[in-house]
Amino acid sequence: MKCVICKYGEIIKGFSTVILEKNGSTIIFKEVPSLICDNCGESYIEGKINKELLFLGQQIIKSGVEVDIRKYTKKIAA
Repeated sequence: MKCVICKYGEIIKGFSTVILEKNGSTIIFKEVPSLICDNCGESYIEGKINKELLFLGQQIIKSGVEVDIRKYTKKIAA
C-alpha cells in the first residue's frame, strides 16, 4: 500500500508515539502498534486502537491529570 501523504512510500508495520492534548492536559502513549510510511514517516493507527486511546485519554483527563506518559499495552486497551 502506498502512503496517502507522500504518495511514494510503502506502508510497513511498526510502532509510534501518540500525543493527545485537551483542556491543558497532555497524554502520551508510547509504542503504539502502527502502520508507518518508510519514506516520510507518517503513521497510521488502526481504528480500534485509536478508539481505545481516545477513550482512555478521556478517562485520564477526567481524573485531573495534567501530564501522563505510558507504554501502550493490550492491558491498557482492555
